[in-house]
Amino acid sequence: VFGLVATAGYSLAILENFCYINIRQMYAENGMMEIAGRDIGLYRVFHSLGGTLAWWYSGALGGIFGTDAVMFASVCCLPLCFYLYAGVGAELDSSTKLGFLTAEAIRSGIFAALWSTATVRVNRSSPPHVSSMVQTMMEVAYRGIGHTSGSYLGGMLCKTLDIPTAFMVVGKGLVSFLCMVGAIGFWSHKKIIT
Repeated sequence: VFGLVATAGYSLAILENFCYINIRQMYAENGMMEIAGRDIGLYRVFHSLGGTLAWWYSGALGGIFGTDAVMFASVCCLPLCFYLYAGVGAELDSSTKLGFLTAEAIRSGIFAALWSTATVRVNRSSPPHVSSMVQTMMEVAYRGIGHTSGSYLGGMLCKTLDIPTAFMVVGKGLVSFLCMVGAIGFWSHKKIIT
């Protein structure tokens, strides 16, 4: 749980700190700064909508699929956000704006689904007298370890590369990391069965 939360914190810190810089740069490069504020407001509406829907349905999804499956599925959607922000294109046409809207909704939904199911998971698995301490540890994993390192390393990457390229590199790294975690989980589960 703490590893997934820290991974999400790392990834979401990069997205939160640099996605709007990327969006503003695209608007500036296309000479459309006069409508940037209005469009970014619309992107924020979709961000709120995605998070609200994920919070609302996370309990039902956790009940159907299990909290571990919802947490892992949430983290598996992180590369999609990086690819959407990085690969929507250089032109600010309707497909680019739709990509930003989708990325904002998914980014917020990932956090909400992951955090709510992780909270349920740690509360169920820890004794009642230490549940608040375990939730504090989860906050440390997300904000203290994941978010801090993501902001720092993301800043270095985005300064060294341009933001879309950095997003593609992080997205590919996440896919590789998740494949490795999935393979380890598969082989350890297979050994337990046999």
